[in-house]
Amino acid sequence: MSELSPADLRWLEAAARIAMPYRGTTAENPTVGAIVVSPDGTVLGRGVTAISGRPHAEPQALAMAGQQARGATLYVTLEPCNHWGKTPPCVDAVLASGVARIVCGASDPDLRTAGQSIAKMRDAGLDVVVGKNLRCIEGLHEGFISRIRRGRPFVAAKLAVSRDGMIGRADRGNVAVTGEDARRWTHMQRALSDAVMVGATTARLDDPRLNVRLAGLESRVPLRVVVAGRSDLAGSLNLFATTARQQTVIITENTRLESLSQHGNVIGVTGRDGRPDLGATLEALAARGIGRILVEGGAGLNDALLDAGLIDRFHLLEGDVEVGEGGIAATVNTSLPERLAQLGFSAVESRALGCDMLTTFEKV
Repeated sequence: MSELSPADLRWLEAAARIAMPYRGTTAENPTVGAIVVSPDGTVLGRGVTAISGRPHAEPQALAMAGQQARGATLYVTLEPCNHWGKTPPCVDAVLASGVARIVCGASDPDLRTAGQSIAKMRDAGLDVVVGKNLRCIEGLHEGFISRIRRGRPFVAAKLAVSRDGMIGRADRGNVAVTGEDARRWTHMQRALSDAVMVGATTARLDDPRLNVRLAGLESRVPLRVVVAGRSDLAGSLNLFATTARQQTVIITENTRLESLSQHGNVIGVTGRDGRPDLGATLEALAARGIGRILVEGGAGLNDALLDAGLIDRFHLLEGDVEVGEGGIAATVNTSLPERLAQLGFSAVESRALGCDMLTTFEKV
């Protein structure tokens, strides 16, 4: 068994790079990237888990390489699966291919595999190397890993605030406080997510569509999720203009199932006083195969998720617009960065999006 070399790391980063744009398209399956490389460093085949999750990345890359795979190295971002689903185990395709070496970015947390494929390949005489705590791999598979290990999706929240710290106006809800570059960035985040979540107040006041409106990416259709409170939701909202391609789910406390059933896809969870428990909400979405959620709610939903410790990454967009009198403050008594710091977040990236500033915070 050899160790992970600098060249191995570069090839794993390349495999993660080709897979990253397809996050949010592979249903309940992880978005895996695979590359077959000859001993002299020539790329012989590559593959990414297909839309809707099948076929998987490894069989595609190995099929492209064909007979040249014999004696080559397979780089794959996650341990090949060892179980039958709608397709055969990927580990069988690896063993049949004749590759001499396989480098996995991480072992599979799914108990149906969880190191079994690694053991099987080593027993067959393959040189198997497994990475550990690699940032490129953890970033690619954060949603899948969270769903399997924690029983809930990875949650990224986004909030846009004006220069004077406001998120809207009390008399008309949403106000455009950021520009076109920030809008395009937001739509890209939707495209890379399995679901987009808002609270009932945002659904009523802003009436968002939560679809992807970027040229060439209109086919990306994250599940739209509304966390319902005690008030009713009008059937005329844009979120209920559901098509066969993009669905909307309402999460409600069990006692309110009947009152919201006219909207179609309603999921009841435990809660209190007509409000669904947010932990139970995320567990219910994980059970549907949702691994990565983008929260585009207002201050209420964000505060509740933060208080419950259920946000993993927070994107703060700061616009160059002032809302002024009558504005709705993003936070009370403190700035949002200060509140995030109090909760154990630290800034990991800051960059300009046109005239606006994006700062990303993660738990330290």
